[in-house]
Amino acid sequence: MTNDPGDKEARPATVPEARLEDGITPNASAPNGQGPEEASLPPTRRAEEFHREQTWIERSRARLERLPRRRVYAGILLFTWLSLTILIGFDIRPLVSLDLPRDAGNYEVGSVAGDDVYAQRSVTYEDPVATDAAREEARNRAPVVYRQDETVSTRETEAVRGFFDEVRRIRAQDRPPEEKVAGVLGVAPFVLPEDVARSLVFLDDRQVDAAEQYVVENLAELYRATPVADDGVEEARTASVVTLSEGRERLEEAARRDASGELAAAVAALSRGFLEPDYIVDREATEEERRQAAARVEPVTGRVLQGERVVASREVVDREDLAQLEALGLVGGFNPWTMFLGVGIVAATEMWIAWYFFERFGRKILKRNALTRLMLAASLLILFTALARLFVLLSLPSYLIPLAGLSILGTILLGPRLMFVMVVFVGVNTGIIGGNDFFLTAALMLVSGFAIYTVLRVGPRTELLRAGLLIALVSGVVTFAVALIGGGGLRTALAQGGIGVANGLLSLALAMVLLPLLENAFNILTPQKLLELADTGNPLLHKLLEGAPGTFTHSMQVGSLAASSAERIGADPLLARVGAYYHDIGKLEHPQYFIENQISGMNPHTTLPPTLSARVIKRHVKDGLKLGREWNLPIEVLDMIREHHGTTRIEYFYRKALEGSLGGDLVGVDVREPDFRYPGPRPRSKEAGILMLADSIEATVKSLEKPTRKRIEDIVAGTIRHKLEDGQFDECELTMREIHETGDAICDALIGFIGPRIEYPEAPSGTSAAGGGGGASAESKPKAKDPSTP
Repeated sequence: MTNDPGDKEARPATVPEARLEDGITPNASAPNGQGPEEASLPPTRRAEEFHREQTWIERSRARLERLPRRRVYAGILLFTWLSLTILIGFDIRPLVSLDLPRDAGNYEVGSVAGDDVYAQRSVTYEDPVATDAAREEARNRAPVVYRQDETVSTRETEAVRGFFDEVRRIRAQDRPPEEKVAGVLGVAPFVLPEDVARSLVFLDDRQVDAAEQYVVENLAELYRATPVADDGVEEARTASVVTLSEGRERLEEAARRDASGELAAAVAALSRGFLEPDYIVDREATEEERRQAAARVEPVTGRVLQGERVVASREVVDREDLAQLEALGLVGGFNPWTMFLGVGIVAATEMWIAWYFFERFGRKILKRNALTRLMLAASLLILFTALARLFVLLSLPSYLIPLAGLSILGTILLGPRLMFVMVVFVGVNTGIIGGNDFFLTAALMLVSGFAIYTVLRVGPRTELLRAGLLIALVSGVVTFAVALIGGGGLRTALAQGGIGVANGLLSLALAMVLLPLLENAFNILTPQKLLELADTGNPLLHKLLEGAPGTFTHSMQVGSLAASSAERIGADPLLARVGAYYHDIGKLEHPQYFIENQISGMNPHTTLPPTLSARVIKRHVKDGLKLGREWNLPIEVLDMIREHHGTTRIEYFYRKALEGSLGGDLVGVDVREPDFRYPGPRPRSKEAGILMLADSIEATVKSLEKPTRKRIEDIVAGTIRHKLEDGQFDECELTMREIHETGDAICDALIGFIGPRIEYPEAPSGTSAAGGGGGASAESKPKAKDPSTP
């Protein structure tokens, strides 16, 4: 038969069974079942010896967990939204102006500053002078837009015909030839060579008509073939546009093809002279192109650092000074309602993202105490946003805001998934508070993201200290780089890097101060909290050692078995050890009813019926939960107290009841199996399942008179088989492979604990054993109790 450690556990009874649920020492019925008999049992221990009063924080947290979930979630999100809107939107410009002269709001270009004006915070502003220069440069770089003027060809044809009409009129005059040549030169619209003018005077009429026809036709043909541009036009280098020089060369070639001699020279000269570019600048399109090029230039931003002098006393205010003053809110209008509207929309967006995040991933990241953890997340979000606002109000450097402290705290208390979302929220909020400073947001988010990764698996507080120093170093490097990106010199970047290092150290200090406060206030289990609970000097464990030393020893041994098993299968060994240390603290109520504490050998269960004994046994789980809540044990440890027996049947008293109902003192009494089972629930986490096996196997092996490897292996295999057949692991995260690996780890550890034993020979009658107490004879050794006895 496979036994359970619960078979040896019980609670005192001296009053009627019905009063047991109230925690009052009952009077048991007589073992013969013939009516109640008042039996005198040892008095219970005074409650003040191991109970303690809960603090108001613990009572408040308990009441919070009992509230309706959906409404409270909505209330938390609404309160967080309102708080963030107020904190982010609370602008400091009216407060800053208190430190300025009375005419601080009357600055204008050309006015003279009465006093020095210093920036109360770091801001980014639009530099109007640099912006205008950049836009003017963009206008000048914009390409010139050209178009083909269709009227040029017609206009030049008319000019050619008008010129030849004048030539014919001069030829018809009765004047000397030289005067006629001078007249032709005078009517020419361009500088005409004298030899060409002379030719036009002396050629016959037929040749003059031919010259006119050739010039008109050649010009028309060239204009039809291609646009003609001035020699300086870049587009004229393409095949579709010819320059003025190339066009003249083409006209000369055409003139030589059409005529020869003096006529060809005249046609070539006139064609060259009358050729005008028809590929001209489109002034409207060019101006539009320049306007668009200037509009595409982003405003050039400048940056004023906190404490920097903006305007010196008696200095004439220029446009750049005025832009800086406007960015600082020292001049110009300010409408707080529009600002609050924008901030409210940003905060509402953050809350909507948070709501969706919890709807999608809440069950994975908020497995236990979901409401308390959500309250903690909201508190941290508001706290660090308020901290950012406080830094700005106190005129402290914005890059000193310890956002990495949020990452350290949140990762340890709430986990990395939720913390990445919160870091984004607070980073955006801080950037807005710091004057819409993108560089500030980027630097804080980079450092905070690195902090999440760094503290993800820290254990002791010394490891947290090392992680914090590394975060401080990375913070200095990031802020140094951001200063260089922002245009600061090497000296400025080094100063800002020093502020980044101070930020990391401040974040570490803040996290180390707040971590124990928050983990106790919200009862969050952290690696540091586990290490404190694992300390055998813990007050509750010390009371267990004093009040129930056998239970204490049993818990320590089970803790070692559970830790080694958890390490083998990849579970949390520290949580398994701590859960084992506290799983039986309920026995502190009445330790004398549990076999490991019965030093005198007296067994109170001899006066109790099996049903009442089983009921007494089950109560140690409920008492342990009550005591654990009083001592503010984390919910993960409370779950292990609740689940370490699951719904296991209390085998010894169940069989005893069956035997009594068949022919003993309980003949005719109906034996109900549910009365002999623990209330559960069954183990759900890996650590709780490991604890169930370690607890059962350790108690059973301890009862063996001569434990051997084969007996221990049989007990381990039988216990696992019994638990599986009884369905105790149906809800557990352990796989079948992990269950058997857990059994192997427990078996190896137990064999290591027990080790080989040497049987010493019996000592002669009247003499002591050789070696003076190194062992005992088989006859002199006390026999171990059957594990099925109480």
